[in-house]
Amino acid sequence: MANGESQKTKGQPGITQAALFGLCPCCGAKGLWGGPATLADICRACGQDFGRHEPKGRGLYIVVLPVTVLLIFVALKLDEVMQLPVWVLVPLWGSVVPLTVIGALRFAKAIVLMARLQKEGLL
Repeated sequence: MANGESQKTKGQPGITQAALFGLCPCCGAKGLWGGPATLADICRACGQDFGRHEPKGRGLYIVVLPVTVLLIFVALKLDEVMQLPVWVLVPLWGSVVPLTVIGALRFAKAIVLMARLQKEGLL
């Protein structure tokens, strides 16, 4: 193919679509996520088993730790630039931190899932 895509993977969702919209990397149906940052056990459309490919445990520190450090630096810089009252900071960081960490975990898990599926020849 012209763009380096094989006929098997042409038209299937990429990492961004899998992470943001929960599209199955095999069939493109919705339902990749069982929770905010946990993969569903299986795809309801094609039956692909995601549960055995989900990264868990200490391996995710590689994602969470840099995101946490980045959020701390952003919080310190924001406090240095404009000193917001506490009643603004609590809802601000109470919503930004979980959304950022969940987003980072979704992207990391989508990348690992697609790599493992491709390694097994399922993509």
